[in-house]
Amino acid sequence: MPIRTQRKNVYKIIKKVEARIFWCDTCNLPLLTRICGKCNKEGRLVKVTPPADARPALGKEYIHLRQLIEEEIGDKLPYPWRQVILFNKVPYPDCAEEVVIDGYVIGHKYFDLKLRTWRFKPLYVGVSELVKSKCGFYAITDLPRLSRNYEIHVDQLIDAKIPTDKKNRFIALATLSSFEGLGIYTDKKRIRVIKSWKAKNYAWNKVDPSWLDVVKANEARLELLEQEAIHFLKKTAEEAKLEPLVSFSGGKDSLVSYRLSEKAFGKVPIFFNNTGLELPETLDYVKHFAQTKGLELVVADAGGIFWESLEIMGPPARDYRWCCKVVKLIPTARVLKQRFEKGVLSIVGQRKMESAARALSPRVYRNKWIPNVVVAAPIHSWTALEVWLYIFKEKLPVNSLYFRGFDRLGCWLCPAIELGEAEAVKVQHPELWSKWEGFLEHFATKHNLGKEWVDFGLWRWILVPGDIKRLIAKDSIIKQRGVTVAVNQEGNYFVIKIKRYKREIDFERLIEALVTIGNVEVNGKLLTLNNQDVEMYADSDSLEIRVRQQLDPWKIAGTVVRALYCLRCGSCELWCPSGAVKVDSCGFHINSSRCNHCGTCGDVCPLSEYSLKIVRLKEAMDKI
Repeated sequence: MPIRTQRKNVYKIIKKVEARIFWCDTCNLPLLTRICGKCNKEGRLVKVTPPADARPALGKEYIHLRQLIEEEIGDKLPYPWRQVILFNKVPYPDCAEEVVIDGYVIGHKYFDLKLRTWRFKPLYVGVSELVKSKCGFYAITDLPRLSRNYEIHVDQLIDAKIPTDKKNRFIALATLSSFEGLGIYTDKKRIRVIKSWKAKNYAWNKVDPSWLDVVKANEARLELLEQEAIHFLKKTAEEAKLEPLVSFSGGKDSLVSYRLSEKAFGKVPIFFNNTGLELPETLDYVKHFAQTKGLELVVADAGGIFWESLEIMGPPARDYRWCCKVVKLIPTARVLKQRFEKGVLSIVGQRKMESAARALSPRVYRNKWIPNVVVAAPIHSWTALEVWLYIFKEKLPVNSLYFRGFDRLGCWLCPAIELGEAEAVKVQHPELWSKWEGFLEHFATKHNLGKEWVDFGLWRWILVPGDIKRLIAKDSIIKQRGVTVAVNQEGNYFVIKIKRYKREIDFERLIEALVTIGNVEVNGKLLTLNNQDVEMYADSDSLEIRVRQQLDPWKIAGTVVRALYCLRCGSCELWCPSGAVKVDSCGFHINSSRCNHCGTCGDVCPLSEYSLKIVRLKEAMDKI
């Protein structure tokens, strides 16, 4: 499916689940429903970008916002500074959020990929105020209207304050005919219009409420959400007839899910997946939370398997997310099978507004990788603002990272991270990011990728999206990582070529692995699989396998890759239906007398799955 079509589909999905935010102009605060619970007056609809999953500006981000605005406009803050300010995510090449003050969007806070820094872009009411107060950089022109990409000359200006220090500064624009817009000051000493609109009325409020006032104004809605979630949990547990367990990541959503579960069932054990890529503050927070509450803490610990797997797999990507299988799914499945033999009701903090995939996910479902686990999402329809207001209402102990510049928690080097989010990791834990960046620089040098590959975070994709491609040179895009596999047809044969790393080929291990997908016979140097000849040739840097068309070359390729580069993740042992597979420090071992040749071990192997997936991604890229 073309990338443009994918994006349209994502927008349609997000549009269906969008929330509505209202604003009480009497109390000057956001409302989850139209009527204010403090003054009983009707609020106005706040026009923000779907899905309107707004959140409070808190801690370091709150302080940083004011600094960004004043730095960008080169002047003192022209807007009223409130205790209650909202951020709402908007699509950009990297991190970007609408800034809402007094119920008006004043601009975007965004991470500039080229300058590698956070910036503020004034928009709408934000532009109106700059022009009205003649604060910051502005320009009033006698043009009848403003057209995108039009360059305004100095002699077309009636009144203006133009930056003299830097090009590409934002300039608030206005015409005498009530058009407004935003321009960029170019190196030609002209103003290029980048956006325009018809000016709208606005009025700043005089009231400065606290977040506790916001809670009070929305208390009825929060109580209704709580009652519905508790009823949902009780009903789901009764139908599933399974012991409840809260999947506790250390983030705000799982915190609220625990509180709701506590009200539904009393004390509930919590489960934490330590991927080996969690920030120290999260590890301490989870441990302290369990101790304070007197809860059983069930932990799946991936240890250092991520770093051990990097040499073979290469850096993970959004379309090559092998890490989730290795550090999350497999350790989780192993621990839950051991601790909850009869199954478990896993209560998660999943919300549908977080992504299109989660918007399509049902509220209750069975995990296909862990058959005895039923997953339930009590806050599936909640917005981020509802989650935060519930936390404030219940006075829940939230992870301190949310006040140190972090919006999302989890694996700190997740390929889903934006570079703007990575800045928070760099500041909080420079030693961690330095370690990761060192690996990326070494990888880029080895593959002749150049500095851009690291600077623009291109490691996060195999197929780089168009809005990022426009910022980079073509030679910065890598077409292969991890184990190199190729499958070609030559006459009546399939030829499989696998590039070797610095490892000796163990042909006995290869033969042992092939047993999992068929009957293997060895007669001298003659090897047959299901009565079909299999020819193997090894040279200094690759292994070539030739098989007739009656055999599945992809099955064989995946099996051989497993044998050569086993990650020792244990997935094959975990899911083998006949118990024929064992994994130790040397890799997997097959008991041929117990093996039924079903190939399940290969199907669940992340190394096999993603090594072959990347071949198809490369083929797709070559066609672009």
